[in-house]
Formats: sequence, C-alpha cells, structure tokens
Amino acid sequence: MPDSQVQLVITVPEPYGAALAHRMRCRMTLGVLTQLLAQSKRFIVIAAPFMQAGYGLSNGPLADALQAALQRGVNVDIVSTGRGLQTIDVAWLRQGAQGNLRLLQPRENILDEQRLGSHAKFCVVDGLSAYVGSANLTGPGLGRNLEMGLLVQGEVARQIEEFWEYSLEIELFTVMH
Repeated sequence: MPDSQVQLVITVPEPYGAALAHRMRCRMTLGVLTQLLAQSKRFIVIAAPFMQAGYGLSNGPLADALQAALQRGVNVDIVSTGRGLQTIDVAWLRQGAQGNLRLLQPRENILDEQRLGSHAKFCVVDGLSAYVGSANLTGPGLGRNLEMGLLVQGEVARQIEEFWEYSLEIELFTVMH
C-alpha cells in the first residue's frame, strides 16, 4: 500500500486499556472515532449494526463531535439496524446543523428485523481516513470489550468511500430520515 498508512486501534477493558495501548503503540477506539469526526470537513459515514442509548452517537464525546461536525456543515450518513437508529436523538443532532444528516438502514433489516443486513463497523471521513474494526457503538464496544480495528489513510480510505457510494447506488441501504 504505497499511498496508505495503517495503525492498530483497540478497545481494552480497564484497568488495562491505556497501559496496553501505550505498550503496543496503538490508539484507542473511542479516541480515534472522536478525532475522525472532529477533523471532518465534508462527509462522514459511520456504520455499526448495534448502537446503545446513552453511548456512542447518543451521548458523550462521540455524539458531541458528530453534532459539531453537522454544525460545521459536514454531511453525515449513519448506518445501522432499525433498532440501532432508534437510539439516536435526531432532533438534538440537527440543532444548528448546517450539514445534512441521513439515517440509513440495510434493506434486509427493513424486510426482516431479525436479519442485520450489514455487520460492517466502519467510519470513513472525507475519503481520506477510515476506521474499520469490530467495535459496535455501545458501552461495551467502546469501553468494556476487547475490540480491534485499523485506522487507514490514503487509498484504502478512498476505496471504503467508493464502496459506500456504490452500496447506495445498488440500494443495499434505504434512507430512513
């Protein structure tokens, strides 16, 4: 990958998290996702099949960074199951928003809520940087489970954004709001 950079990203339960991240010279999931949202300039896609009220995109630093991005004029796509999307306070996120917020649900999950339709967990920002990993946007996924992922920059991030755009073209996902 000549035009790409890759870093290991982890979530590890306390009391081991910060010490292990330091020892392994890697980054923590919540910090990486928050930084990606904070640095965004034009477009964010954030996807996870499981979201939890009170964590991730509904409360805390990640939610604050997402709302700030929308206020700066960044367009945001949030992708999850119907149940996951219900945890998001859309009215709060849209307060002062200059950017467009779209909630998208996998077509398979619309047809049968027992089917996820997508198990992908990723966040791509401006086609420049992306997180791909195992962490859901829940309390355990962002702070209590052992999770691993990668922060990629360059060509791989561009491929992820192109993958997302093509997924929309072939209607794997439906805009809900």
